Amino acid sequence: MKIYFSFQGLQGLAFKELDVSESITAQEVLELPKIKALLDHATFDFKIGVNSVALDGKYKALPQNYRMSDGERLEVYKPLSQDPKERRKAKADQQ
Repeated sequence: MKIYFSFQGLQGLAFKELDVSESITAQEVLELPKIKALLDHATFDFKIGVNSVALDGKYKALPQNYRMSDGERLEVYKPLSQDPKERRKAKADQQ
């Protein structure tokens, strides 16, 4: 089955199409050699999501328990450099 991998690192965006087994978990995808090589250079703590929904154990299972489906996109999120609420508030105060 085909899945996609998206990662926004300090060197830019990486987007890969992967052909994997049907029983692979999100954690196992992160341990694939070509994905692990990308993540080894990450100097920040990151979070994992699938199709824009975080794998945090609340709405979707944790990465080690989440089985990927055909066509899904596994995403690695870097931390925000600025809180969006604070940014909008500061912009409103300037106007």
